[in-house]
Amino acid sequence: MNYKPLSREFLLARGKCCKNSCAFCPYKNKNMNIKIFTIAYNEEIMLPYFIKWYRERFPNCSIVVYDNYSTDNTRQIALDNNCEVIQYDTGDKLSDSTYLQIKNNCWKDAITDWVLVCDVDEMLDINEKQLNVEQKLGNTIISSKGYNMYNIVDTNKVEDMFYGVRAKQYDKYYLFNKNKIQDINYSAGCHIANPVGEVELSNNKYNLLHFSYLSAEYIIKRYKQNASRLSDENKKNNWGIHYNESEQTIIDKFEVAKNYYNNNKQNFNKEEILIWK
Repeated sequence: MNYKPLSREFLLARGKCCKNSCAFCPYKNKNMNIKIFTIAYNEEIMLPYFIKWYRERFPNCSIVVYDNYSTDNTRQIALDNNCEVIQYDTGDKLSDSTYLQIKNNCWKDAITDWVLVCDVDEMLDINEKQLNVEQKLGNTIISSKGYNMYNIVDTNKVEDMFYGVRAKQYDKYYLFNKNKIQDINYSAGCHIANPVGEVELSNNKYNLLHFSYLSAEYIIKRYKQNASRLSDENKKNNWGIHYNESEQTIIDKFEVAKNYYNNNKQNFNKEEILIWK
């Protein structure tokens, strides 16, 4: 009996690889060596920038958005930009244990060599060419150097967040080779990991830009939203406690950032300050 190979169109309509080495499999494009996973809740402002950021650096990447049943346009934005959307339910609660379970396991069935696991406001500045170099060097986890990004020009545009302050808590293991790493073992918040496998950290530390401080009003609104959704487990373990910061504390952070930038333009410590332009 003669068998006809399944067409590329048919396989695309299926939506995922069946791992049977089909002749026209669209999911094994040699240029698509990375799959990106993120978790979202009401991210309609940041998600378009997130998608643009990573597709500029990895034009053939696939992006998976785990959506916690957002009440804004998040899901539709993801679908309109050809992202895969997987919705998960926590009973309208912010649950770090669920979040942790997703991040520790969502990437394990990816068919790409590399996976990137991050939040919607976390932008790792590495591209396909650089990643290929790191792979040739035998590195299996990409080192990062984190910065909290502030909008100090009051435009409320993500594109104008050019001023960054060193934030070591964002020196996370975002990008790793899933063929070499069997488990990443993030702890709560994913700021710490205990990877299992052939662990080889890159010597180069790539900038991680945490685009959270869009405006004081934006942060105040998001913190109130997240604080109201904290699960009992989160409260018990003090997970997400920073969402209870006062409005004045948030406003003061922006004022400190603006004043420091305006008064120290010629004397920045390049290890502590990043000017992203």
